[in-house]
Amino acid sequence: METLAELRAQVLQLQNENARYREERCASEAKDTSDRASINCQPKFPEGISPCQLYLSSPTYRIVGKGKVHNTSGELLHHNPLPVGYMKVSVDLVLDTNALLPLPDVVSETTLMRDAVGSFVGWPSDLIFPDAETPTRPTHKVGKGISRRIESVASQKEVPGRKLKSAAKDIPTTSGTKSQIMMRLEKMVDESDIMHGAIRSIDFDEGVFGAAHFEIIAKEDMQQLFEHDELGIAVIHTYIWYMYVTLMRGTELCNRFNFIAPSRINATLITKNPTSVKNDLVDRFMAAGDNTTPSLYFLPFNSGNGGHWVLVAMDLSRLIVYYLDSLSGDWSKYPSMKKTVDTAIIKFRSKKNYRNRKDITWVRVQCPQQNNSVDCGFFVLRFMRDIIALNRIDIPKMYFEEYKSYSRAHLDEMKDELCQFIVDQRII
Repeated sequence: METLAELRAQVLQLQNENARYREERCASEAKDTSDRASINCQPKFPEGISPCQLYLSSPTYRIVGKGKVHNTSGELLHHNPLPVGYMKVSVDLVLDTNALLPLPDVVSETTLMRDAVGSFVGWPSDLIFPDAETPTRPTHKVGKGISRRIESVASQKEVPGRKLKSAAKDIPTTSGTKSQIMMRLEKMVDESDIMHGAIRSIDFDEGVFGAAHFEIIAKEDMQQLFEHDELGIAVIHTYIWYMYVTLMRGTELCNRFNFIAPSRINATLITKNPTSVKNDLVDRFMAAGDNTTPSLYFLPFNSGNGGHWVLVAMDLSRLIVYYLDSLSGDWSKYPSMKKTVDTAIIKFRSKKNYRNRKDITWVRVQCPQQNNSVDCGFFVLRFMRDIIALNRIDIPKMYFEEYKSYSRAHLDEMKDELCQFIVDQRII
């Protein structure tokens, strides 16, 4: 306790010195009408609680989250007075999960934005802006508002989907046009050796597909993204990796949703060696451990030779298989796929000594429908994204009220998320 008290005193001293420096700097620039002055001088907040945007200035100037500023007299933070130049804010939405808090909590050892969701933190007043306006400064926002976010295990006050849905409103994608992050990535690709036939090999987390997996990214894959073309397996895999890293890893969602690599289970492989494909599917079920509680296995299924994408979502505990196709039709178009899935589920339950209480039920979900010949891959990714975001194991037969249809903006949003992720992971 003595050590903790000493650390607290040192932190408060450093914070006060930093606040005095900020005040002196703001005063020295009070007459400056430049863009920089508009950032360093504190905006006016009405007394009470107001929505706000939270910025950081290091290592780059960017928005890292949103919340509410509590501008009331005598406001305390964790029973302690706020340092000079700081205000009390509650964090509602995280846009940069790995951003360091400007005022770490030495008691709870909270240092990162992702761990501060639903909590009160101290924030420099000159880096807080009303949510209704954006400071006049060249924008260096993370992904132009694209959320690299999900709530931490420490905060389960609202389901991740609500945060994801809220963050999506901030993405200013204009249908059919390229965003700044996409143009930035496209420029990086143009200037790289990928344009001359080089490739990138990426190692995925084992948790993504239940085993070690590496992916090869080439020029053709990036062009599918830039030109809104039919998606191949590499882009499908990489967006699944993005969802795992940003939405699931380190949360209870890993126990509720699992991915099956479409490179191992598809129409072409089933035709060549159905037994091997069935065994691969059983191995994936076994790798997830306990399957007695409701969870979903997502299988983006391709009809073969660069054909049509559909989503098969399997609930092994309730013996339900959901079929989502953005074109009209049902699983009868792919009888070998249905047979492989059914026999794999039965074999898995036999190996686990689970009693087959009933037959496997297939449900055709009335999901959003595409209006062209290229969007099936994007729709399959969006189906998985929304199911995870809403944290729903049971998929309504008439699909979710929140997403009765998908516009081009819904698909552009995913492309921007993936572009930002590729940049952040330094893949190119």
